[in-house]
Amino acid sequence: MWIVLGSTIKLRLRKILFMSSNKKRDVELFIVDIFVAIQKINDYTKTFKNSSDFQHSSLHWDASMRQLEIIGEALNKLLDNDKFNSLAPSYFRKVVNFRNSIVHGYFGIDLDEVWNIITEKLEILEVDLTLVIKDNINLDEAILYELEEYKNLNDVNIVKYLMQLKL
Repeated sequence: MWIVLGSTIKLRLRKILFMSSNKKRDVELFIVDIFVAIQKINDYTKTFKNSSDFQHSSLHWDASMRQLEIIGEALNKLLDNDKFNSLAPSYFRKVVNFRNSIVHGYFGIDLDEVWNIITEKLEILEVDLTLVIKDNINLDEAILYELEEYKNLNDVNIVKYLMQLKL
């Protein structure tokens, strides 16, 4: 347990140092964070057929809500970047607003809205984010960095996903 904890802390420290060393890398890492969060949500929810079943699995619900928070927070940071903001669709701000409602008003979250976001809107977000970065932002270094982190965490699904994203 201590070895894993030590590795995780070490990886987080390297990520902080990596992120603070170059502003462009910040943008790249935030973008990769969004892609990874979408993949995680897809993994967490693939066995559920409807919102009711999903709601009754607190583990999957909580994990998915956390990833939605990450997506919103990363987009918030990205929208502070002038270049990214100029390329981003206007609805990206709504994603940030949804994150804020999750974080600050979790008793008022609409289950059907969350399910709709997961089953329909995340795919659109992924496509639009891909279009924003195409020919504008190179993710290679950030993907390689995240690959190392997830390999060290033995997260096979995310490693496979990042390998595909890299191609």
